[in-house]
Formats: sequence, C-alpha cells, structure tokens
Amino acid sequence: MILILSKPDDRDTDNVIEWLNFFKTPVIRIDDEELMQGKSYFSYNINFIENSYFENATQRVYIKDITVVWCRKFGFLTDYERKLTVVRDLTDFLYSEFKALRELILHLLEDKKWLFKRNLWKSKLEILNVAKMAGLCIPKTIITTERNNLKAFLKENNNFIITKPIAEAVHVKLPNSSVTFSTKKIETVKDLNKTFSPSLFQEYIEKEIELRVFYIMGKCYSMAIFSQSNPQTQLDFRAYDLENPNRFIPYQLPESIETKIDVLMKNLELNTGSIDLIKSSKDGEYYFLEVNPSGQFGMTAYPCNFPLHKIVAENLTLLNNEE
Repeated sequence: MILILSKPDDRDTDNVIEWLNFFKTPVIRIDDEELMQGKSYFSYNINFIENSYFENATQRVYIKDITVVWCRKFGFLTDYERKLTVVRDLTDFLYSEFKALRELILHLLEDKKWLFKRNLWKSKLEILNVAKMAGLCIPKTIITTERNNLKAFLKENNNFIITKPIAEAVHVKLPNSSVTFSTKKIETVKDLNKTFSPSLFQEYIEKEIELRVFYIMGKCYSMAIFSQSNPQTQLDFRAYDLENPNRFIPYQLPESIETKIDVLMKNLELNTGSIDLIKSSKDGEYYFLEVNPSGQFGMTAYPCNFPLHKIVAENLTLLNNEE
C-alpha cells in the first residue's frame, strides 16, 4: 500500500494517482488541510501504536500495512491562511499543531520506503556545499551582517550581486499591500545601515538560459527556460510574466553534468527533486542554484511532453512491489 501525503489542490498528485489506479497499485491519499479539518482521519493511541491508521472517505489503512510513502506537499494550510488573515496568532498556533502532528506521523513511518524522505531535507546553504563537493559550479555566496563586508563582496563581483532569502521565498500580506521576499539585485550599499540582520548574497551570473531539471531515481528530465530576454524574469523566472510568458523547451544536459547531479542527489540521500541551474553566457558553465525535493514537476512535464506523472507512478509501483 502506498501512502501519499499531499494537499487538496495539488494537480501533480491527482495525475499520479490516476496512473496508480491505471496500474491497479493500492494507494491512499491524506491531505494536510483535510486532516486538520477532520475530513480525513488519523488514529494514534500511545498504548496501542501498532493499531494506528489513516482513513479518508473511501478506505482505512493501518500504518503497519503501508509499504511506500510519497511526501508530496504536506504542510500548506492555505484555507486557514485565507480565512484567518487577521488572526495571525491563531494561524501560527495551527501551524505549530500541524508541525507536531507531522513529526509524529513521519516518525511512525520512519521504516517505510520513501519517495522523498522529508527529514533528509537540508538547508539551502548545506545543499550548496554538497553540490560543490559533487563537482558542480555554484555562485560565490556569503552570509553577512555588516555593510563593509557586503561592500567588499559587491566590489569583488563587478558591483552587481543578488540577495535572496536564506530559507525560502515567501509572500507576506500587509494591511494595504503585499511584499514578496525573493531574488533582488544589489548595485550599491550606500543606503544600508552599518549592520543588519543576517542576509544571503550571491554573485550575479549572466545567463544564457535557466534550467529546471526533474530528477527521479537516477534520471534527469531537463527543460530550458528562456527568461533572460524579459526584464521581469531576468533575475528569476519565477517572477512570472503571464502576458509575455517565457519559452520552455526540452533540453539535453551534458552527460558530465547529469552525472554530477546524480552524485549530488545520492549524497543528499534524495531519490527525487526539482533542480534549478543556470548556464552562464560568459563561460558556458552550468551553475547549480538549489533543489526542491517536493518541487513542481508538472511545469516541466507539460511544455516538454515528458510523461513525468506516469514515471512517478511507475517508480512508486516498483518500490511497492520490491521484496
């Protein structure tokens, strides 16, 4: 039996389950918000742990009968965010409750086979270091709290660098507006305080193309993104321009880069993930930026005609059938 931990509106999960049903592979899906709202059920008794189970509208599955877990996207309480916008403390409490519940669930499933084992997820900086050790090029990167250090780094990189969140990009709602904390360029530090909160900075790499690579079980499926010609997406293609969308095409990475990606993922103990790369227009090198083990892969599948949902379902089925 395969357990998929997801969220209600994830189309990638929907499509993978359609393929699992086609393959007649047994599967149960538990979504984060439905669990928190009592639409799906989780039963745990500390005196009878072996009887713990999940239940949705159609079936009950005991944890002892689960063989494979796919942790897709499990922890985005969007409905609560929408309904409790002005009650931030209550939203934070619900996230705290969910985090504790998720940690318990993942602990109970520790000995199962996984497609992305969530507790293996490392920080952005740890992953950059592992990528470097795997032989991949990475951007020059610092974290600093001092303007003078940043000024020296800016000068070292031709007075053009970028900053991005140390963790993940987020969208923050304010009373009368909103702010997205994502990749921003920096060309001067004169207006900064002498010291500031710890912040991450990287060299700016002029790109020929941006690449999204979906990796699964040793194989890479790559897509080129022509984001450099649009000012809105030049720094980061995720600053989408819906009126003038970027061109997406299938792309064949050099074998040497695919081998290094495979080494990286094996060193991270990850069997799947969405990887962002940049090909430099100056030196032609491929620069590793980050990997998201639960990242979108539908955005790679559809423009490139890669059957990734079928491939994910096939790999889940293989894991489920292994002795």
